[in-house]
Amino acid sequence: MSVEFWAAALTAMWTGIITSVSPCPLATNIVALTYISRHSGSHKLAVLLHGSLYALGRALAYIVIGFLLVKSLLSAPSFSFFMQKYGNQALSPVLVLAGMYMLGMFGRDFVGFNLLDLSKFKAKGGAVSSLIMGFLFALAFCPISAALYFGVIIPLSASNSAPFSLPLLYGLGTALPVIGLAVALDFGLKKISAVTGLAGKFEKHAKPVTAWVFIAAGVYLALKYIFILF
Repeated sequence: MSVEFWAAALTAMWTGIITSVSPCPLATNIVALTYISRHSGSHKLAVLLHGSLYALGRALAYIVIGFLLVKSLLSAPSFSFFMQKYGNQALSPVLVLAGMYMLGMFGRDFVGFNLLDLSKFKAKGGAVSSLIMGFLFALAFCPISAALYFGVIIPLSASNSAPFSLPLLYGLGTALPVIGLAVALDFGLKKISAVTGLAGKFEKHAKPVTAWVFIAAGVYLALKYIFILF
């Protein structure tokens, strides 16, 4: 595998982590895991099990959407040819715009969208319900998750002809902080404030750093593949 693919793989997983600790997705995960903790029985490891299944459900949603979108795009001969020839050039402005969005340069008017109304979702199916809850909650895209997933991961997957692996790594990235929250809940609800506080501090510092890395990567691709300076 090329260096470009490994860089894309690292970017996909790191973007998933940044997505999961952003305020809107983090709040959704806390609500879901708190609900799970109250309905998963008294066994000590039950919350961790259900939290892991919830995280797996989220990852599966991103994998399915990414695979279907990227596969359908790459199956079109003209698009496939375009991405093979101009993928890096096309990805350059996408990364720059994504970094600018993460820095708040476009304001906060973008409100995201929901594919499903999750307000009345009830978990009644035991462990399977946690898996389903994670899958459905992942479809309720917040502004940051929509921007990063459709603006970075999908183009990145298309340009690298990786309809499965990069969405998978993004999904795993979003799952890691969720499992961390489940562990905190497993030790007691009082621990959750400490974990969310750490997640907030991490997001505060990691988000702008990631944004500037995206911008730098976009500029690098532009200099190399558009202006051919090296």
